[in-house]
Amino acid sequence: MAPPNKENIQGDIWPRLSKKHELFVFFRITDPQLFKKHLAVLVPNLTTARHAEKFRSGIYKKKAEGTFQGLVHFSAINVAFSAKGLAKLGAEPFNDDVFNNGQWEDLTYPLAGDDKTKHNGLDDQHDWFHQFTPRGGYLDGVFTITGESEKTLVDTIKSVKQAFGVGLEPNPNDKTPPADPILDKPSIQLVFQQQGHVLDDDREHFGWVDGISQPVVIGLDTDAKVEEAKKGLKPIQAGTILVGGEGDQSNHPAWAKEGSFMVFRTYEQRTPEFVAWCGRNTKKIATEGMTARAAGELRKFSSRVIGRWPNGAPLELHPDEDPTPMEHPEPMQNKKLLFEKWKKEGKDPEAEYKKLELVNHTDAFTYDPEDQTKCPYAAHIRKCGPRDDFPNYERHLMLRRGIPYGPLTEINEKGGGVSQHDRGLLFVSYQSSITNGFRFVQKEWANKEDKPVDFTDKMGNIAPQGIDAIIGQVPPEYREEDNVTKYEHPAPVANFPDVEKPVPTPNKHYIPIERWVIPRGGEYFFAPSISGMKEALCK
Repeated sequence: MAPPNKENIQGDIWPRLSKKHELFVFFRITDPQLFKKHLAVLVPNLTTARHAEKFRSGIYKKKAEGTFQGLVHFSAINVAFSAKGLAKLGAEPFNDDVFNNGQWEDLTYPLAGDDKTKHNGLDDQHDWFHQFTPRGGYLDGVFTITGESEKTLVDTIKSVKQAFGVGLEPNPNDKTPPADPILDKPSIQLVFQQQGHVLDDDREHFGWVDGISQPVVIGLDTDAKVEEAKKGLKPIQAGTILVGGEGDQSNHPAWAKEGSFMVFRTYEQRTPEFVAWCGRNTKKIATEGMTARAAGELRKFSSRVIGRWPNGAPLELHPDEDPTPMEHPEPMQNKKLLFEKWKKEGKDPEAEYKKLELVNHTDAFTYDPEDQTKCPYAAHIRKCGPRDDFPNYERHLMLRRGIPYGPLTEINEKGGGVSQHDRGLLFVSYQSSITNGFRFVQKEWANKEDKPVDFTDKMGNIAPQGIDAIIGQVPPEYREEDNVTKYEHPAPVANFPDVEKPVPTPNKHYIPIERWVIPRGGEYFFAPSISGMKEALCK
């Protein structure tokens, strides 16, 4: 089979759109026939995989040469459609009930009196932003817009609005007939938008470098990357991500080839509450207060919950000590102090930090299913990316493209233990099958105590390892009524080996967990190829 056509694939799918700021603009189609004409105007301006690859390569080259200075102006646009949006455009439908029925039906939990067949998940309906719910009206699509600044986002969305006739009020004094009256009428209604921004060092709000382990795609990534990937997260066939690609066994319409299903989810993150819970489970803090030794234990415990140290180093390779020298517990303050230290020592701080990144950002590891003395079975990255714990795990991989939203958590807010601002992650993933990708990871691995593999026998036959402490879910009635982050007693538990002593085998250290990541809703979309839009959606 020929490799995927990079000129035909939308760039956020692969290699991803460059971004410092990102805007998701959700819309409803009000005039399908007019929308098709408007979409035909937009399609030539969409950012393809080839465009995104060239831009990113240019940036990497300048950085390697030491000639990169400041921010480079750029903007990018992609578009995706829900099943309802595609139906309005008359596209041949997918034979996929999960996509066709939408995320509300797939991921929310039924209320009393609800038809249980219409609610197949564990999200609390009350937590969802109303714009994502049926009562808010269904979403037909989303524009994904990225740029180096907020001003660029404003300018770019203005051009998109113009392409779809939004906000173009006719001048009553202008008697000249428009060149094309069709383009002076809106074909969409803008429903709402969500905006994110990249944090320093690509961190998410809990403080960990995010997006390190991304699957390498055969036929899109270089042969060198494919070979390197064999040391860790296995390279995947293009059909794992792209409809109709090598290895895709689905029977989707021909127009959908080289498109990808896009999952969008808004996850609120309760950072102070997460930090407080980690502190309560750090024994030295209780006995010594926040000494340097207690802070080190806190860092180690929280890293075991995630499965990596905050700067990214995997516990499987660095189980006992973070390879990043610690001058300060706050990551960015630590980086600043390290740069000052290296400069005093006559070293090039940028070069020294790059050496650390090579160590921290490595993906060249896998897990031993017989052992959790390094990375716990219940760690977030092990639950959601089990590697050799789970045979053929690579068929469930997806490309993640999320971005944080909201302000950083300052020290005073962390110390108070209660979130004072809305912050979190605008999660995006791409896959050729939502069932095999996002849905499998969330429902079959993260939400189940004994998955991806039941390790009960490795823990004294007491219980399995537990749900994912970060994104795992239990039914809403397990929640405390007055506190969104707490569970009623008994709370769900997860197995995390005690950090104070060598990890015992079998390990019997179970800890009640809390709820620091709250799903606020989302939708399932499909990001078509350029040819798919031209041939099926613009006619």
